[in-house]
Amino acid sequence: MNAKPTIKRILFATDFLASSRLALDYAVAFAHRFKAVLVMLHVLELSSAAREAETQTAQPCLSRKGAQERLGAIASGVRRLGLEVETFVEEGIPSDVILQAVDRHSADLLVLGTHGVHRGVEYLLIGSNTEEILLSANCPTMTVGAHVMAGLDLGLHLEKILYFSDFTPEAIAAAPYALFLSREFRAPIDVCQLLPVAAENNPKLRQDLADEYCERMRRVLPEAASDWFEPAFYLDRGMELDEMIDRAQRVNAGLIVLGAHAPSRFRRRLHTSFVYQLLAKATCPVVSIRYRDP
Repeated sequence: MNAKPTIKRILFATDFLASSRLALDYAVAFAHRFKAVLVMLHVLELSSAAREAETQTAQPCLSRKGAQERLGAIASGVRRLGLEVETFVEEGIPSDVILQAVDRHSADLLVLGTHGVHRGVEYLLIGSNTEEILLSANCPTMTVGAHVMAGLDLGLHLEKILYFSDFTPEAIAAAPYALFLSREFRAPIDVCQLLPVAAENNPKLRQDLADEYCERMRRVLPEAASDWFEPAFYLDRGMELDEMIDRAQRVNAGLIVLGAHAPSRFRRRLHTSFVYQLLAKATCPVVSIRYRDP
Protein backbone atom coordinates (compact mmCIF):
# COMPACT_ATOMS: atom_id res chain seq x y z
CA MET A 1 0.00 0.00 0.00
CA ASN A 2 1.70 3.15 -1.22
CA ALA A 3 -1.03 5.69 -0.48
CA LYS A 4 -2.02 6.64 3.03
CA PRO A 5 -4.79 4.28 4.19
CA THR A 6 -8.33 5.63 4.19
CA ILE A 7 -11.83 4.18 4.41
CA LYS A 8 -14.45 6.21 2.55
CA ARG A 9 -16.23 3.47 0.61
CA ILE A 10 -16.81 -0.08 1.87
CA LEU A 11 -17.92 -2.89 -0.45
CA PHE A 12 -19.91 -5.61 1.30
CA ALA A 13 -20.47 -8.75 -0.81
CA THR A 14 -23.27 -11.00 0.43
CA ASP A 15 -24.71 -14.37 -0.51
CA PHE A 16 -27.50 -14.00 2.10
CA LEU A 17 -26.15 -16.88 4.21
CA ALA A 18 -25.58 -16.65 7.96
CA SER A 19 -21.88 -15.91 7.52
CA SER A 20 -22.71 -12.87 5.42
CA ARG A 21 -25.06 -11.61 8.12
CA LEU A 22 -22.20 -11.62 10.62
CA ALA A 23 -19.90 -9.92 8.11
CA LEU A 24 -22.56 -7.25 7.62
CA ASP A 25 -22.28 -6.30 11.29
CA TYR A 26 -18.59 -5.50 10.77
CA ALA A 27 -19.21 -3.69 7.49
CA VAL A 28 -21.82 -1.53 9.21
CA ALA A 29 -19.62 -0.90 12.27
CA PHE A 30 -16.69 0.18 10.08
CA ALA A 31 -18.95 2.36 7.92
CA HIS A 32 -20.26 4.00 11.08
CA ARG A 33 -16.77 4.52 12.52
CA PHE A 34 -15.32 6.04 9.34
CA LYS A 35 -18.54 7.70 8.08
CA ALA A 36 -18.10 5.68 4.91
CA VAL A 37 -20.55 4.83 2.13
CA LEU A 38 -21.60 1.17 2.32
CA VAL A 39 -21.93 -0.49 -1.10
CA MET A 40 -23.85 -3.79 -0.93
CA LEU A 41 -23.39 -6.37 -3.69
CA HIS A 42 -25.05 -9.71 -4.39
CA VAL A 43 -23.78 -11.85 -7.27
CA LEU A 44 -26.23 -14.04 -9.15
CA GLU A 45 -25.23 -17.20 -10.98
CA LEU A 46 -28.25 -17.63 -13.25
CA SER A 47 -29.08 -20.75 -15.22
CA SER A 48 -29.21 -20.56 -19.01
CA ALA A 49 -33.01 -20.93 -18.78
CA ALA A 50 -33.27 -17.91 -16.48
CA ARG A 51 -31.09 -15.80 -18.76
CA GLU A 52 -33.14 -16.84 -21.77
CA ALA A 53 -36.36 -15.93 -19.96
CA GLU A 54 -34.99 -12.47 -19.16
CA THR A 55 -34.01 -11.98 -22.79
CA GLN A 56 -37.40 -13.03 -24.12
CA THR A 57 -39.50 -11.06 -21.64
CA ALA A 58 -37.16 -8.09 -21.13
CA GLN A 59 -37.99 -8.50 -17.44
CA PRO A 60 -35.88 -9.66 -14.50
CA CYS A 61 -36.31 -13.34 -13.61
CA LEU A 62 -37.68 -14.45 -10.25
CA SER A 63 -34.18 -15.09 -8.88
CA ARG A 64 -33.08 -11.56 -9.73
CA LYS A 65 -36.27 -10.03 -8.33
CA GLY A 66 -35.92 -12.03 -5.13
CA ALA A 67 -32.28 -10.99 -4.70
CA GLN A 68 -33.11 -7.34 -5.31
CA GLU A 69 -35.89 -7.47 -2.71
CA ARG A 70 -33.72 -9.18 -0.09
CA LEU A 71 -30.83 -6.80 -0.63
CA GLY A 72 -33.18 -3.83 -0.56
CA ALA A 73 -34.63 -4.96 2.76
CA ILE A 74 -31.16 -5.27 4.29
CA ALA A 75 -30.21 -1.84 2.97
CA SER A 76 -33.36 -0.26 4.42
CA GLY A 77 -32.45 -1.51 7.87
CA VAL A 78 -28.92 -0.15 7.60
CA ARG A 79 -30.12 3.24 6.33
CA ARG A 80 -32.20 3.59 9.48
CA LEU A 81 -28.89 3.70 11.35
CA GLY A 82 -28.05 6.88 9.46
CA LEU A 83 -25.63 5.33 6.95
CA GLU A 84 -25.45 5.99 3.22
CA VAL A 85 -26.06 2.74 1.33
CA GLU A 86 -25.91 1.73 -2.33
CA THR A 87 -27.13 -1.67 -3.60
CA PHE A 88 -26.26 -3.73 -6.67
CA VAL A 89 -27.36 -7.16 -7.90
CA GLU A 90 -25.14 -8.44 -10.70
CA GLU A 91 -24.66 -11.68 -12.59
CA GLY A 92 -21.46 -13.63 -13.21
CA ILE A 93 -18.68 -15.58 -11.55
CA PRO A 94 -18.60 -14.27 -7.96
CA SER A 95 -14.86 -13.63 -7.72
CA ASP A 96 -14.79 -11.84 -11.08
CA VAL A 97 -17.81 -9.68 -10.30
CA ILE A 98 -16.58 -8.78 -6.82
CA LEU A 99 -13.08 -7.85 -8.03
CA GLN A 100 -14.55 -5.70 -10.79
CA ALA A 101 -16.87 -4.05 -8.27
CA VAL A 102 -13.93 -3.19 -6.00
CA ASP A 103 -12.42 -1.14 -8.81
CA ARG A 104 -15.65 0.25 -10.23
CA HIS A 105 -16.87 1.53 -6.86
CA SER A 106 -13.40 2.68 -5.72
CA ALA A 107 -13.73 0.55 -2.59
CA ASP A 108 -11.29 1.18 0.25
CA LEU A 109 -12.30 -2.02 2.07
CA LEU A 110 -13.97 -5.24 0.93
CA VAL A 111 -15.93 -7.23 3.53
CA LEU A 112 -16.77 -10.92 3.04
CA GLY A 113 -18.24 -13.68 5.16
CA THR A 114 -16.79 -17.20 4.88
CA HIS A 115 -18.61 -20.45 5.51
CA GLY A 116 -16.12 -23.12 4.49
CA VAL A 117 -16.24 -26.83 5.26
CA HIS A 118 -13.26 -27.93 7.32
CA ARG A 119 -11.73 -31.33 6.50
CA GLY A 120 -8.96 -31.93 8.97
CA VAL A 121 -6.43 -29.48 10.35
CA GLU A 122 -4.70 -28.71 7.05
CA TYR A 123 -7.60 -28.41 4.61
CA LEU A 124 -10.32 -25.80 4.50
CA LEU A 125 -12.79 -25.61 1.66
CA ILE A 126 -13.67 -21.95 1.28
CA GLY A 127 -13.45 -22.08 -2.48
CA SER A 128 -11.35 -20.71 -5.29
CA ASN A 129 -13.45 -17.53 -5.25
CA THR A 130 -12.00 -16.51 -1.89
CA GLU A 131 -8.42 -17.30 -2.88
CA GLU A 132 -8.76 -15.33 -6.11
CA ILE A 133 -10.13 -12.36 -4.19
CA LEU A 134 -7.43 -12.44 -1.49
CA LEU A 135 -4.65 -12.47 -4.08
CA SER A 136 -6.21 -10.00 -6.53
CA ALA A 137 -8.30 -7.37 -4.73
CA ASN A 138 -7.02 -3.83 -5.12
CA CYS A 139 -8.10 -2.93 -1.60
CA PRO A 140 -7.79 -4.58 1.83
CA THR A 141 -10.15 -7.52 2.32
CA MET A 142 -11.82 -8.26 5.64
CA THR A 143 -12.98 -11.86 5.94
CA VAL A 144 -15.28 -12.82 8.80
CA GLY A 145 -15.11 -16.51 9.67
CA ALA A 146 -17.58 -18.87 11.29
CA HIS A 147 -16.09 -18.57 14.79
CA VAL A 148 -16.23 -14.78 15.03
CA MET A 149 -18.51 -13.70 17.86
CA ALA A 150 -21.94 -12.36 16.91
CA GLY A 151 -23.78 -9.49 18.60
CA LEU A 152 -21.37 -6.78 17.53
CA ASP A 153 -21.95 -3.29 18.90
CA LEU A 154 -22.25 -0.45 16.39
CA GLY A 155 -19.58 1.49 18.28
CA LEU A 156 -16.96 -1.19 17.62
CA HIS A 157 -14.16 -1.28 20.22
CA LEU A 158 -10.99 -3.27 19.52
CA GLU A 159 -8.95 -4.38 22.53
CA LYS A 160 -5.95 -5.44 20.45
CA ILE A 161 -4.83 -5.83 16.83
CA LEU A 162 -2.58 -8.72 15.82
CA TYR A 163 -0.16 -8.02 12.98
CA PHE A 164 1.14 -11.24 11.40
CA SER A 165 4.41 -10.91 9.51
CA ASP A 166 7.07 -13.13 7.93
CA PHE A 167 10.00 -10.91 6.86
CA THR A 168 8.59 -10.43 3.34
CA PRO A 169 7.61 -7.36 1.28
CA GLU A 170 4.08 -8.77 1.30
CA ALA A 171 4.00 -8.54 5.08
CA ILE A 172 5.37 -5.02 5.03
CA ALA A 173 2.54 -4.00 2.71
CA ALA A 174 0.13 -4.75 5.56
CA ALA A 175 2.06 -2.82 8.21
CA PRO A 176 0.73 0.68 7.32
CA TYR A 177 -2.82 -0.64 7.50
CA ALA A 178 -2.25 -2.27 10.88
CA LEU A 179 -0.84 1.01 12.18
CA PHE A 180 -3.72 2.99 10.64
CA LEU A 181 -6.34 0.82 12.33
CA SER A 182 -4.40 0.88 15.60
CA ARG A 183 -4.55 4.66 15.65
CA GLU A 184 -8.19 4.88 14.55
CA PHE A 185 -9.39 2.41 17.17
CA ARG A 186 -6.76 3.33 19.77
CA ALA A 187 -5.85 -0.33 20.04
CA PRO A 188 -2.34 -1.69 20.70
CA ILE A 189 -0.64 -3.84 18.06
CA ASP A 190 0.76 -7.24 18.94
CA VAL A 191 3.35 -8.40 16.36
CA CYS A 192 3.67 -12.11 15.58
CA GLN A 193 6.60 -13.04 13.32
CA LEU A 194 6.74 -16.28 11.34
CA LEU A 195 10.29 -17.54 10.84
CA PRO A 196 10.93 -19.30 7.50
CA VAL A 197 11.87 -22.97 7.76
CA ALA A 198 15.20 -22.25 6.06
CA ALA A 199 16.13 -19.91 8.91
CA GLU A 200 15.21 -22.18 11.83
CA ASN A 201 18.74 -23.54 12.28
CA ASN A 202 20.54 -20.68 10.60
CA PRO A 203 21.09 -17.72 12.97
CA LYS A 204 22.91 -15.70 10.29
CA LEU A 205 20.01 -16.04 7.83
CA ARG A 206 17.55 -15.04 10.56
CA GLN A 207 19.60 -11.94 11.34
CA ASP A 208 20.02 -11.04 7.66
CA LEU A 209 16.28 -11.39 7.07
CA ALA A 210 15.51 -9.24 10.09
CA ASP A 211 18.02 -6.56 9.05
CA GLU A 212 16.64 -6.38 5.52
CA TYR A 213 13.07 -6.38 6.79
CA CYS A 214 13.69 -3.50 9.20
CA GLU A 215 15.41 -1.44 6.54
CA ARG A 216 12.39 -1.84 4.23
CA MET A 217 10.05 -1.13 7.13
CA ARG A 218 11.94 2.09 7.88
CA ARG A 219 11.37 3.28 4.30
CA VAL A 220 7.68 2.36 4.28
CA LEU A 221 6.73 3.45 7.81
CA PRO A 222 9.08 6.20 9.00
CA GLU A 223 6.47 7.40 11.49
CA ALA A 224 6.19 4.05 13.32
CA ALA A 225 7.59 3.42 16.80
CA SER A 226 11.36 2.99 16.85
CA ASP A 227 11.19 -0.65 17.94
CA TRP A 228 9.52 -1.49 14.60
CA PHE A 229 12.91 -0.81 13.02
CA GLU A 230 14.92 -3.02 15.37
CA PRO A 231 15.69 -6.59 14.17
CA ALA A 232 15.65 -7.88 17.75
CA PHE A 233 12.03 -6.72 18.08
CA TYR A 234 10.93 -9.20 15.40
CA LEU A 235 13.36 -12.00 16.20
CA ASP A 236 11.99 -11.98 19.75
CA ARG A 237 8.50 -12.58 18.35
CA GLY A 238 9.32 -15.57 16.15
CA MET A 239 6.61 -18.24 16.21
CA GLU A 240 5.44 -21.38 14.44
CA LEU A 241 2.23 -21.31 12.43
CA ASP A 242 0.28 -23.20 15.09
CA GLU A 243 1.56 -20.85 17.78
CA MET A 244 0.37 -17.83 15.80
CA ILE A 245 -3.08 -19.33 15.31
CA ASP A 246 -3.23 -20.29 18.98
CA ARG A 247 -2.22 -16.78 20.02
CA ALA A 248 -5.00 -15.36 17.87
CA GLN A 249 -7.42 -17.54 19.80
CA ARG A 250 -6.02 -16.88 23.28
CA VAL A 251 -5.56 -13.12 23.36
CA ASN A 252 -8.51 -10.79 23.30
CA ALA A 253 -7.77 -9.63 19.73
CA GLY A 254 -10.39 -7.73 17.80
CA LEU A 255 -8.66 -7.95 14.44
CA ILE A 256 -5.83 -9.74 12.63
CA VAL A 257 -3.95 -7.92 9.86
CA LEU A 258 -1.58 -9.62 7.41
CA GLY A 259 -0.28 -9.49 3.85
CA ALA A 260 -1.63 -12.25 1.58
CA HIS A 261 0.54 -13.80 -1.09
CA ALA A 262 1.10 -17.04 -2.98
CA PRO A 263 3.54 -19.75 -1.79
CA SER A 264 7.20 -19.22 -2.61
CA ARG A 265 10.62 -20.73 -1.99
CA PHE A 266 10.35 -20.34 1.79
CA ARG A 267 7.80 -22.89 2.99
CA ARG A 268 5.24 -21.90 5.62
CA ARG A 269 5.04 -18.24 4.71
CA LEU A 270 1.79 -16.40 5.22
CA HIS A 271 0.25 -17.52 1.95
CA THR A 272 -3.38 -18.37 1.34
CA SER A 273 -3.20 -21.92 2.74
CA PHE A 274 -2.28 -20.41 6.13
CA VAL A 275 -4.98 -17.78 5.76
CA TYR A 276 -7.48 -20.59 5.16
CA GLN A 277 -6.46 -22.27 8.42
CA LEU A 278 -6.67 -18.95 10.19
CA LEU A 279 -10.14 -18.23 8.84
CA ALA A 280 -11.29 -21.66 10.02
CA LYS A 281 -10.26 -20.94 13.62
CA ALA A 282 -10.03 -17.19 14.22
CA THR A 283 -12.50 -15.66 16.64
CA CYS A 284 -12.02 -12.22 15.08
CA PRO A 285 -12.03 -10.91 11.49
CA VAL A 286 -8.90 -11.16 9.35
CA VAL A 287 -7.85 -8.23 7.17
CA SER A 288 -5.52 -9.17 4.33
CA ILE A 289 -3.67 -6.75 2.06
CA ARG A 290 -2.39 -7.75 -1.35
CA TYR A 291 1.21 -6.81 -2.09
CA ARG A 292 1.76 -4.68 -5.17
CA ASP A 293 5.11 -4.57 -6.93
CA PRO A 294 6.73 -1.12 -6.67
